[in-house]
Amino acid sequence: MDFSLLNIFITTHFLVTAVYTVLIFTRRSKLTPANILPILCIPFFGVLSALAADLVYITNQHKEDPNPIETFSLSEDIYWKSIKKREEAQNIVPLEEALLINDRQTRKKLILEMLLDDPMKNINILLLARENNDVDTAHYANTTIAKIQRNFQLQVQQLAVEHESDPENSSILNRYIEILGNFIESGLSEAFLLKRQRVAFADLLEKKISLDGWNKKTLLKKIYNCLALKDINTAIEANEILKKNYPDDEQTWINALQISVAGHDAVRLEKTIDEINSREINWSSSGKEQVNTWVQV
Repeated sequence: MDFSLLNIFITTHFLVTAVYTVLIFTRRSKLTPANILPILCIPFFGVLSALAADLVYITNQHKEDPNPIETFSLSEDIYWKSIKKREEAQNIVPLEEALLINDRQTRKKLILEMLLDDPMKNINILLLARENNDVDTAHYANTTIAKIQRNFQLQVQQLAVEHESDPENSSILNRYIEILGNFIESGLSEAFLLKRQRVAFADLLEKKISLDGWNKKTLLKKIYNCLALKDINTAIEANEILKKNYPDDEQTWINALQISVAGHDAVRLEKTIDEINSREINWSSSGKEQVNTWVQV
């Protein structure tokens, strides 16, 4: 009889532990996988302790945060819709500071309110937030990033099909260049795809130049992309066109310096510095900051 009761007790314990394991891995419990072993190895009291911990968390959560992150949908609405402005006045906290706030519930509210309005504006902070120690903050950031990536991928795929079916259409080509360029510059592209995307982007820019002729904006994109691909010779060729047509434009000479440095070409760098010193270029504060490592202007 005692042996039968012991079997029932052990079987019940393992069943309840299995149920709790499922709850943990489906995120319905606030415990972590590291808590499974103690629950399993401490009959009866392990499960009771887990239940107590969850009850304490739920009780404190209701006291501290009437609108926890779980009340916000993490479906596509979280990306496509912004939160309505609240009627009451709110304190505005920079997003970088929001990530450093110690109070978990306050941090979650601030991050949601600031990022949901336009995630693309704060993509760098989203990338930082996905490494945050707070599970909900990291989960939200990863969910939002995945939706942005998927949106980019769908747009690029659709435009690729449209461009292939009508390669002479400048409007489609321009849109294709814009979306693919934004995807590349967002920092969201997977590393193993990035080079392939840049090669495709270079081909699109060449097609645009052959269809519509070159312009300053297209040449700048071409130069930046060539530098990323380490195609120094093509970058030099494009920047020579800028030198001939925009000799007093600061961006022409910022590019020239960057190309010389990227190509480890000391002779070209010295020549470029001499050319800059011989010209009257109207430098902006940002331009001066970019070149002051090599030349005082």
